Amino acid sequence: MLQSLSIKQFAIIDELEIQFSDGLTVLSGETGAGKSIIIDAIGQLIGMRASSDFVRHGEKKAIIEGLFDIDNAKEAVHMLSKLGIDINEDFLIVKREIFNSGKSICRINNQTVTLHDLRQVMQELLDIHGQHETQALLKQKYHVELLDKYADGAYHDALTTYQDTFETHRQKLAELSELESADQALLQRLDLMKFQYEELKEAKLQEDEVTQLEVDIKRIQNSEQLSLALNNAYVTLTDEHAITDRLYELSTQLQNIDQILPDTYATLKEQVDQFYYLLEDTKHQLYDEMNQNEFDEQMLNELESRMNLLNNLKRKYGKDIPELITYQSKLEDEINKIENYEESTAQLRADIQLLSEKLMADGKKLSHERRQVARTLRDHIVREIQNLQMKDANLEISFKPYDKPQKDGIEHIEFLISPNKGEPLKSLNKIASGGELSRIMLALKSIFVRSRGQTAILFDEVDSGVSGQAAQKMAEKMKQIASVIQVICISHLPQVASMSDHHLYISKHEKDDRTTTSVQEVTGDDRIEEVARMISGAAVTDLTKQSAKEMIEHNHTV
Repeated sequence: MLQSLSIKQFAIIDELEIQFSDGLTVLSGETGAGKSIIIDAIGQLIGMRASSDFVRHGEKKAIIEGLFDIDNAKEAVHMLSKLGIDINEDFLIVKREIFNSGKSICRINNQTVTLHDLRQVMQELLDIHGQHETQALLKQKYHVELLDKYADGAYHDALTTYQDTFETHRQKLAELSELESADQALLQRLDLMKFQYEELKEAKLQEDEVTQLEVDIKRIQNSEQLSLALNNAYVTLTDEHAITDRLYELSTQLQNIDQILPDTYATLKEQVDQFYYLLEDTKHQLYDEMNQNEFDEQMLNELESRMNLLNNLKRKYGKDIPELITYQSKLEDEINKIENYEESTAQLRADIQLLSEKLMADGKKLSHERRQVARTLRDHIVREIQNLQMKDANLEISFKPYDKPQKDGIEHIEFLISPNKGEPLKSLNKIASGGELSRIMLALKSIFVRSRGQTAILFDEVDSGVSGQAAQKMAEKMKQIASVIQVICISHLPQVASMSDHHLYISKHEKDDRTTTSVQEVTGDDRIEEVARMISGAAVTDLTKQSAKEMIEHNHTV
């Protein structure tokens, strides 16, 4: 949950500290007081796009900092661990600095992170729901995402299998399309590929050849110095003071000692013998090397010519020798494919036909399993929206075949609604009013809140377009959600405000000839006064105060 929020030099806010608690917290205030600015500030903590417009006029940067309790946020903790971010306690400090240049810096527990990583972590902690997300409900793509999310892995294997088949099918179609588009340019490309292939084939490339060439060239180029060194080394092992002769003598003496003192010097004699045989082998190797070593100008020219060829090929193709060998093999495959065009396309068409059949089979299996989950989700949504003062509403989840398989399946999935008895089921964007959409979205939030694993949700005027008994039901639904996770709600409805566990009042005033925003928690008579203002929308009277008091008392017994 969000425990505290610090905002400095952000829009019209000079400096602001807000403490939050669990349960339902409502933020209210006059239009223009700064409610949306606070939402924007919190949005910066979850990775929303920054703007230089957010920096208070005349300041260099804005700073937003939030303290989060992550005791129950297992997914967030897992992601933080993967990012190498230290968690000493069950708290997380998230900080965003926005500069007047438009750039921003994100930090989690004092460690700088990318905006992408910030979003990945924070989406597991806090969900901001506003009008934008409500409008997303009108998009069909959102419907299949909701269904898959509700399934909670029930058909994970079927979905993965279908998507894997879809991707393979797509790749094969692209491959066939590329072959079928063969024209003069492809034939010219074939000529180039043949030339390159023959050039590389003629070079008879070997993976470690360059290293060996370097050794051989260096050997011939330095044959005179090498001969001298070899000869000196050989003499050391063969002259009248040869090491091997002395070691042989030493071994004989150690053997004599061993006859007098058995096993005393046996190990030492073995070691001396090992050195002796090692040096004997070295002597023979040096002798062979001396006989083979000579300056061979013709061989040197051949080796240098070979090295030049390989270096030229590396420069020409921009690849090293192992890469050239791989490229040669790839060229051969491409040439065979193009030269055997008819055979290649026939095989591809056969593969695509089999994949098409498998794709439909996988798609039907996925749709079957989706339909089973859809029935449960449909009943769940209907119960929730009917509880939000839409008692005659009906909703169905429609499945209609696509013209051709899509990445998300073979059927178009859409939520259809009839808000009133006797009306036909229609698309949400054709029938649902703003208030109806708000209630449907709140119903969905109450369904998904447990599965999301988040610790807080922020509603930004989700209750717009709602009044009367519907507003009361929405307030009760928010209270219900707040029993599971922290709920922060910006609202203009007195029903929601009176249902809250904590009520924060946002106001703006002048300070040093500049407008700034302040927040204070209202309790007792102050809270009654604010709820009364929300009821009347104008002057507060004794009657509206009494109504506000009764509403607060009633909603705290619900």
